[in-house]
Amino acid sequence: MKTAVEVFKTNVQGPPVAKLLKMQLKALLPSAKINFDLEDCDHILRVEAPRTFDVALVRNCMLYHGYEAEQLL
Repeated sequence: MKTAVEVFKTNVQGPPVAKLLKMQLKALLPSAKINFDLEDCDHILRVEAPRTFDVALVRNCMLYHGYEAEQLL
């Protein structure tokens, strides 16, 4: 089985917001591993799922909560 990993540049600033967004994203992608690296200059969001997923789902969830997520290629 192929694992899908996507990395996003975000404008998330603090751990409380990252925790909230992680919970929201886990509701959409329950089998995914989701984490933020807020120490990185790009405030990285990393999503690792057991199969491919629609990156628009992640972007739309972030936008709904007032944050940006730009996919890094």
